[in-house]
Amino acid sequence: MEKIMLEFITFMIIGFRIYLLNNFKVNSIIDKMFNLYRLKNYSPFLGYLILFYIEIILIAEYSILGVLDIGLLIIAILDIFVQYKNIFISIVTNDKQVYLDTIIKSNFNTLTKEEYYQINDELNKFQSFWKLYSTELIVFFFVVWTTEMSGGFGG
Repeated sequence: MEKIMLEFITFMIIGFRIYLLNNFKVNSIIDKMFNLYRLKNYSPFLGYLILFYIEIILIAEYSILGVLDIGLLIIAILDIFVQYKNIFISIVTNDKQVYLDTIIKSNFNTLTKEEYYQINDELNKFQSFWKLYSTELIVFFFVVWTTEMSGGFGG
């Protein structure tokens, strides 16, 4: 019962994140990043819930099963680093292009115009649903795998 409850909670959290981002008509990497940035700034409770979904799942996994998932912990650390670099930035804007310029300039110190346009085009390029939400799907599969491999509190 514990396993099913954890998998259901995980499915609901990840499903809600994908649903919410999909409602913003996310078609590219920069769309996804910009919408996470806007959620954090303009709806903090919802934004932080959506941003820290991996950490919430880790806490649920530990509290329900008593298991710490090392693979999920590594993904969470990488996710926090990416969020720190790209979402928790010091500007407040509603303009996606200003946000994109800030992200590119903060991640790359020296760029030629050609390199800038190449990165800009890559971030704006249309991505399939599976590529955009691959992190969420990997997190779900890690949780299911860990849940099925562990015995939970009952052994």
